[in-house]
Amino acid sequence: MSEPIPTCSRCQRNLSAEKPVRLPDTRIYCAACCESMAADAFEMETGETFTKWIEKHPELVMRYQPLELSVRRLSFLFPLFVSLIGVGTTIFGIVQALRLGHSPLLAFGFPLTLLASAAIEFAGFKLTLTNKAGRMLGILLMVLGSLAIPASAVASFIWMGRTFGFILLGLVVIGAFGALALRGGLAFLRARNFRLTLKDGIFHLQHGSRSETFSVEDVTQACVVRPGTVGATEGALGLKDGRMLTLDTCLSDLHALGVVMDLRFREEFPPSADDLAKIRRDKLRKIRGLS
Repeated sequence: MSEPIPTCSRCQRNLSAEKPVRLPDTRIYCAACCESMAADAFEMETGETFTKWIEKHPELVMRYQPLELSVRRLSFLFPLFVSLIGVGTTIFGIVQALRLGHSPLLAFGFPLTLLASAAIEFAGFKLTLTNKAGRMLGILLMVLGSLAIPASAVASFIWMGRTFGFILLGLVVIGAFGALALRGGLAFLRARNFRLTLKDGIFHLQHGSRSETFSVEDVTQACVVRPGTVGATEGALGLKDGRMLTLDTCLSDLHALGVVMDLRFREEFPPSADDLAKIRRDKLRKIRGLS
């Protein structure tokens, strides 16, 4: 029994006279449809046309590249190192204050005030989410917590002088670079051990200890932006259950996934290079007043 003649899933053209292009989502297309959705940037990035490239890659692998992991690791380690310098500066200021004869309460006063103010601010914020009376009390606590910081700073400076400057400098460095280290650490943890693959119509997601599998048919919408697009930060896959999976543009094979998703969800064909050139020429004529 002979095999059925394949047809393009997009233009429904009979492919008996040409080699069909089989994509990792199990659909079959003609080369013309595939190349119409693959931008010129695809060949510039890979060195091959989409149809030739996809033949060698039956499995799409989206994972962070080693250079991106190194950048994210450095964006965490460098602020962390500077934060540790801030910790050392603060400890040096406290030790100097104790050596000059200041009381431990005065030496530790400003750091403890910051912690107490943060606790008061948090408690006040929680109260503002309750009833009207709690809202008023919460606002009052937040105002008192905010005023306690400059009052404690002025009092510490009057009593300790330049010694307090080391403590203040260290705390500022800890706060500023600690926030950067936290942000960099979260970005690095997100990139580490992340892997999304598409093969035979099945997505396999691996993110740390989390592992999940879902079919390409479960994807109801997709917006995958190819790397290099101005203003693009990420792509996204929307699932039937309402969840959204975001994808960074620094993932490998994302440009190929964009072509696959465009073929599935984009109804209209993008204009060809000749059409785009004609549109540009017409706009240029209008600007120059020639037509």
